[in-house]
Amino acid sequence: MSMNDARYNQVQIYLHWLIAAMIFFMLGLGLWMVGLPRESELPPGQESVRAFWFLLHKSMGITVAAFIALRVVWRLTHKAPPLPSTIPNWQQRASCAVHFLLYGLMIAMPVTGYLQSMYSKYDTKLWGVTLPRLAEADAVARETFTDIHQALAYLFIVVLVLHVGAAIKHRLSGTEVTRRMSLWK
Repeated sequence: MSMNDARYNQVQIYLHWLIAAMIFFMLGLGLWMVGLPRESELPPGQESVRAFWFLLHKSMGITVAAFIALRVVWRLTHKAPPLPSTIPNWQQRASCAVHFLLYGLMIAMPVTGYLQSMYSKYDTKLWGVTLPRLAEADAVARETFTDIHQALAYLFIVVLVLHVGAAIKHRLSGTEVTRRMSLWK
């Protein structure tokens, strides 16, 4: 099998790295912005910048969701290259499980984030454009989806650490598996 046969195609590779960069940024931004003070917590006359970061996070979340949808469709219509036969069966099963979790989380995170936003008293905006409200504000539903979104974020971090750790392990051990998704041939 040639190296080109063992690689993902260029669309899959570029989507992988674009989505990965956006997800890492979104996770970092999400963890940071929830610690920002609310308007009511600030002294009189001071303005909170919290809304700006939340709107950025929401717009990026919807944008990355579109890229994820494209990636899922592309992945369903384009086979992944086989893993090298040198990878033990247990590692192949672990890889399958981690990738399944990654795809599930890539879908669940924007869905729960959008539902959290939809049940908020604030409008959901995509790069400044107000999106239609699909549900009335509901504090209990918003809090429920906030908790789910936050729990999924922590799970996502754990799964990403496993994924990146496995990639580093394979890269350092010299297996060809990391070349399948490499930006450079």
